[in-house]
Amino acid sequence: MANVLDGVSEPIAEALNNIAACLPGVAKPDGKRIQSGSVQPSTAPSPDVTAFVRTLNHESAWLEAMTIGRAFTVLKHFPFSNPRTRAVADAATRIKQLGYAISIRSGRYQLRPASIENIVGEIWKCLHRMGCLNALKRIMQVALETQEYAYEQILFSRKYTNGIGYRHPAIPIGLLYNIAVKLPARGSNERNAKSFWEKAVSLARDLVAMLDLEPYSQFTFLGLDARSLEDGLREVAHYDHCFSLRQWHLSFTPQFLTIFFGDGFNADMKQRIGWDIADAAQLAQVLSVHARPGTQVVPIQLLENSFEQRVFSSMLPFFAHREGEPNKNYRSLFGTEGPDIIFKPLIQLKGNNIVLPTASVLGPALFEAAFAAWKADKTAKEISHLRGEAAERLTKYLFAKHGFRPCCENAHYDLGDKGASECDFVFEDEENIILVECKAKALTRGAMTGTQGDALLDFAGGLFASQAQALRHERILRSVGAIHFRDGTVLEFRDRHITRLSVTLLDHGALQERLMLRNVYNALLTAQFTCDASYTKKKQVDELNANLRLFREETSLLVAAGHDINAHPLNAASASVAQLDVLMEGVQSLAELRSRLSTPMTFSTYNVLLEYFYRQKMISQVQTTMNSP
Repeated sequence: MANVLDGVSEPIAEALNNIAACLPGVAKPDGKRIQSGSVQPSTAPSPDVTAFVRTLNHESAWLEAMTIGRAFTVLKHFPFSNPRTRAVADAATRIKQLGYAISIRSGRYQLRPASIENIVGEIWKCLHRMGCLNALKRIMQVALETQEYAYEQILFSRKYTNGIGYRHPAIPIGLLYNIAVKLPARGSNERNAKSFWEKAVSLARDLVAMLDLEPYSQFTFLGLDARSLEDGLREVAHYDHCFSLRQWHLSFTPQFLTIFFGDGFNADMKQRIGWDIADAAQLAQVLSVHARPGTQVVPIQLLENSFEQRVFSSMLPFFAHREGEPNKNYRSLFGTEGPDIIFKPLIQLKGNNIVLPTASVLGPALFEAAFAAWKADKTAKEISHLRGEAAERLTKYLFAKHGFRPCCENAHYDLGDKGASECDFVFEDEENIILVECKAKALTRGAMTGTQGDALLDFAGGLFASQAQALRHERILRSVGAIHFRDGTVLEFRDRHITRLSVTLLDHGALQERLMLRNVYNALLTAQFTCDASYTKKKQVDELNANLRLFREETSLLVAAGHDINAHPLNAASASVAQLDVLMEGVQSLAELRSRLSTPMTFSTYNVLLEYFYRQKMISQVQTTMNSP
């Protein structure tokens, strides 16, 4: 109870009122008792409530309190407020009052797909009155006002309720953004923009709240079991789609493009489509001059002046949506084919202006546009090969930029009857071993929009697969004392700190945050998945089950060797290439990097960079306090 009530004033009074209402004895100075039953959250608690509660050191108070608690358990009556239940129920009530039929299945409210499309359509109509430019400016303004901004991007976070209090559902920035980009630039009734904006926000907020995607407690995903694992991961990924944006710091994009592609494709691309990767990197640099955290509209001439006219004309169709074309098929937050704004960074208006929605979304979209142009005449094998090699090139480049050279690179070692295993990179010093595994797996639109199974498979192919592989390296180091690689290199344990770092090519949102791995760790030790033979991703399911077996085997061997199972998730770390670029800024040693990657604490933000931001802020405040007179 102390943990729940600590530091929260209004919920403390509410809880004390609830206790006072249940304990026998004099409740008010005039001898009258407080009416039995819990205090409603909307009722202002009495500021003097503590004076009316019988002290718990009274000879019979504890016995009476426990008797009442047992009675409540038997009667299944618990006098407390649940912010999540109330928020979801209130949103469903308002949706129902609008005339939409709601059903309940598996403890959740359900809307027919047609009803969801109708509500999204109503949001579109409201925003249409404002126009794309007004809507995007307001959306970005709200995002910047409600979230932290650092590292050239908006650091989206889950918002929780303090104690047992109540809060309104959050505004789904991602959903509103995906609808707003569909609109024509100018609205049909901009003079009344405020009222239409408020209606659009209310509808969007109620829709997502009713679908119960939003967590209201830091403990929502703690201890997911195997049966609820897929559903939990799907909810996490779908939340990111509705409440956040796909982004990275724009200034990193020229480096990303140059290292990812190299210069071997420039001549072919120049001949085939009129521009090359060097031109795309230059476009990123030009955009970084004009883009801002908020929405900007710039004359197309400002961009064109930095290129030969012929080159820029050939680039524009690849990098710019025409007005009204982005997300034109986005009719539902469950529609996998709808959100295509992520594949081109710009919106070209009819009057020769360009919309830059927000600087942070331009980088990933620039890469997607360049990648789509490159892969047009490539085979699936060529595409997969480039992505895999490029993820490793970028990772090696980032470590080298800060003076770190791998002691092992793509190094193989024998496993006897089980064949061989490979370490992508190993970095070491006298106190640390960092095992780096790179994965090029991208987060699919199916995972973003709640398609069953996709979030699980993306989690499996990104964070989990790399952690399972690295766990084997760690187990051998701890149990045998060294790994002997085929090239003669020997990696010795010597009782050093081991960090397992998973590096993904692109950001996977909360699915790659190491707290998520911690929450589902026990479920992964008991899970196994099946699918129909006709399932299009059956190969990925088979790979997941193979990694689950590897994970269980290595965990059992580590436990048998005396290693605490609860310690396994604590030395895990994960970041996308762009996030790693931020995390390594100014780092001086592997010990400092380990501290940034795997500090055994969390703020439950499920955002890799926001966790780092809060830790650095806390360290800065401590240092300021220590240095003050």
